[in-house]
Amino acid sequence: MTSRERVKRALQFQAPDRIPHYLPDGKENDIIWLAPWTVGSDAMPPDKLPWTTFGSVDKRIDAAGVTWQRPAGKEGNIGLAKAYPINDITEQASYQFPDRNNPVYYLNHKKAIDENNRSANPKYALGVMGFASLNEAVHNIIGLENMFLSYYEHPDDLKALIASFAEQQRESIRLLAKLGCDGVMGYDDWGLQNRLMIKADLIKEFFMPHYRKNWALAHELGMDVWLHSCGYIIEILPMFIEAGLNVIQMDQQENMGLENLAEQVGGKIAFWCPVDIQNTLAKGSIEGIEKYVQKMVQTIGSFNGGLISMAYTTPEAIDLAPEKVAAMCAAFRKYGIY
Repeated sequence: MTSRERVKRALQFQAPDRIPHYLPDGKENDIIWLAPWTVGSDAMPPDKLPWTTFGSVDKRIDAAGVTWQRPAGKEGNIGLAKAYPINDITEQASYQFPDRNNPVYYLNHKKAIDENNRSANPKYALGVMGFASLNEAVHNIIGLENMFLSYYEHPDDLKALIASFAEQQRESIRLLAKLGCDGVMGYDDWGLQNRLMIKADLIKEFFMPHYRKNWALAHELGMDVWLHSCGYIIEILPMFIEAGLNVIQMDQQENMGLENLAEQVGGKIAFWCPVDIQNTLAKGSIEGIEKYVQKMVQTIGSFNGGLISMAYTTPEAIDLAPEKVAAMCAAFRKYGIY
């Protein structure tokens, strides 16, 4: 069984020989993750202004025109959006999108995929869309408060802006399919700690038509659909599954409960997860981390598939102890069997 076959079987609940892995422990993994931060700095349009230190903070202006701020010298911290290119949603039609779908930014992707396909053990090629977000992309360029107000004060303008991003995302999907990706990945955090960020009815009205259309396009082009979304999102997972989502990547699960996730959506969607980064991985013991991995396998991973291991990509940004990350990796390798 090749790594690509192993991942596909895990996604389709067809009894792979073991859990597929994507872990930073120096051992062979089953996925090549083609995100900008994994294929090189030239994989995205350059920032309009790079990170620059101003006293206790660093600032930058990205290719989309968003001003970001982080604690000075805190590399790996993506920061928080502080200023936006659209201050009035009624002027959204004039927004100039960054050139994220330019094929020149995907030369490293193509090289990696070609090398992978020539290898004796081809891995599953997962491509992150150049326009990876709908919800987050919109509130990044207009501001979260303005977006909340726009749902009620300017719904048509907000829908038009979301639709524009969705069209850009479809171009990303077509590009990644042409490169030969097995799956496409997006990013949209929808949850707070114990509830959704907005009402599920608003997600259904404003976003689901675009998710459904874009995910159907990915499937038509032969790719699986992966989505990162953290927070308390169990309420909308059935809606996402119905719309065609294959894999949910979440870094926290304890706020929803592994047993609850398994009961409500187990066997219907695959999980790409580390040990919960807010609780067990951050605060637990080595023994507790090992037991949590076993629990993951026995709950969300107990459907002849459905679980893929991973580690949080920037552990230093949230002060995760290296020995705990190492313990998690070792436990996934040891107990990741079906």
